[in-house]
Amino acid sequence: MDTQVARLVRKTSLSPDTTDFCFEIESGRFTSLEPGAHVDIHLEDGLIRQYSLWSWSQDGRLINVAVKREDEGRGGSLAMHDLQEGATVEIGGPRNHFKLESHDRHVTLIAGGIGATPLVAMARELLNRGQDFRVYYLVRSKEYAAMDAQFRALGLDEWYHLHCDNTDGVFDLKSVMQSMPMGADVYTCGPEPMLNAVLEAGALLRGGAIHFERFAAASDIEHAPNADFQIKIQSTGAVYPVGKGQSILEVLQANGVQVDFGCSEGLCGTCIVDVVSGEVDHRDGILTPQEQETHEFLCTCVSRAKSDILVLKL
Repeated sequence: MDTQVARLVRKTSLSPDTTDFCFEIESGRFTSLEPGAHVDIHLEDGLIRQYSLWSWSQDGRLINVAVKREDEGRGGSLAMHDLQEGATVEIGGPRNHFKLESHDRHVTLIAGGIGATPLVAMARELLNRGQDFRVYYLVRSKEYAAMDAQFRALGLDEWYHLHCDNTDGVFDLKSVMQSMPMGADVYTCGPEPMLNAVLEAGALLRGGAIHFERFAAASDIEHAPNADFQIKIQSTGAVYPVGKGQSILEVLQANGVQVDFGCSEGLCGTCIVDVVSGEVDHRDGILTPQEQETHEFLCTCVSRAKSDILVLKL
């Protein structure tokens, strides 16, 4: 994927564990800047990490991402926090798999922790549209509400609700869902337990839909058993075995089949390819259940096969 060089012009602490990074592109401008979009930031040692945009300048030269420091993570957040003002990085994108739809229905935004970043941009857009919406921001404590000031700066007043577990107790998700008008949509991003709770409570919606984005792989697939299978390339007829310890992406790369990739965790959608035939064992965190049921495409970095062979449109 094409990248552009950008310079870190400002680092701002938002909470004890979260920092805002403002990057300025060195030449040209970023395009496709919209709520829900994220960028790929290329860091040292070949690390590529995806971060949602929460703000950007009108001229497309400045973008802002907020990053939570994860000391026990895979190194991306630590590498980000080690960046000093003036450092340059390559940035790919933006890309968007979490689009805010254009309609006049009521929208409820439910954010958990650092998952608030794309929802700040959505709240700003909904406010500019004059659309009816509400925001619920769920955090451990007000001290760790990294994006609270950004939400409040929009002037949402009674449309904005900050819920702190340590003072407010258990969030009454059921009541929130039942209070939404007919046809209301929900956009949510946050930790997996919160996302699962929102998706389960979606049965209480009356005609609306739930749109979600994960920022970590679903835990129930991390330990799923692997089996050997084969992939076939439609354009050449070549067939390659995929071993238990290999990913489809690794096998494609080893055999010179070019596929773009980014996070390698099934979260960014860069490596999605079309499936001609076969049954997919979906292990991504980006495709909706309805999309997965079609078996028409897969994330090559994490997904596998339930059938003996998958024919890929490559």
